[in-house]
Amino acid sequence: MDNMSIYNSLCTPPNDALKPIGFGNLKGKSDINPQWRYEAITNQFGACGTGWKYTIDSHWIQPIQQTGETMVYVMISFYYKDGDKWSEPIPAYGGDYLVKKDKNGIHGNDEAMKMAVTDALGTAMKMIGVAADVYRGLIANGASDSKYARRDYMAQTAQNRPQATQKQNAGTYKGNATNGAQDEMKGKAIKSLNAAIERTGVTSTAVKAIALAEYGKDSVNKMTTTEICDLANNLEKFLMKQINEASA
Repeated sequence: MDNMSIYNSLCTPPNDALKPIGFGNLKGKSDINPQWRYEAITNQFGACGTGWKYTIDSHWIQPIQQTGETMVYVMISFYYKDGDKWSEPIPAYGGDYLVKKDKNGIHGNDEAMKMAVTDALGTAMKMIGVAADVYRGLIANGASDSKYARRDYMAQTAQNRPQATQKQNAGTYKGNATNGAQDEMKGKAIKSLNAAIERTGVTSTAVKAIALAEYGKDSVNKMTTTEICDLANNLEKFLMKQINEASA
């Protein structure tokens, strides 16, 4: 089998599987319809259970004490049929808010576990090419799915919001000529962090929880360059620390 045959057959979603985001900093990006993912791999491998399957290997709840919110995380293994045999497991993490805080108060999310599993499946499936053109930015308007776009949010805002950053307090990230050297160093640190996120499959919500727990910051933009580098280098270790604490 050609090494790229599965990847190439799954990499381009149809337009009706992409939902444009029409507001906020992610305007022009797109959500990938999860049901299209399932349709694509069913067409490629067969029905769920006989052509592809997944197991939920672990799940845990992580309170965020600083905000009063609560996260739920899952770790799954995704499998597909390779001829008459099942593939090796493709592990992936997913997460979402079980308890979310907004301007109207604190709210529970009764679909949090399902959303976390959906998130993890999307991460696993892209390893074999599902919607790869979206993640590579080859779809019109530079589309990315919502989780992926949020992961890159810090890098995007670091480059695209010079006017907003001029209004922030000293010590936060500023995109101006005076701090060009600092901007470049922080930009490289953010790229390193994004690479670590992509490599490990950790979700943006998990990164937020880790940043709060380890550095007391609820946003990467509020972290120093040194902190971002440390987070990038130790991301997997911090995630396992949270898993162990939640399981204790």
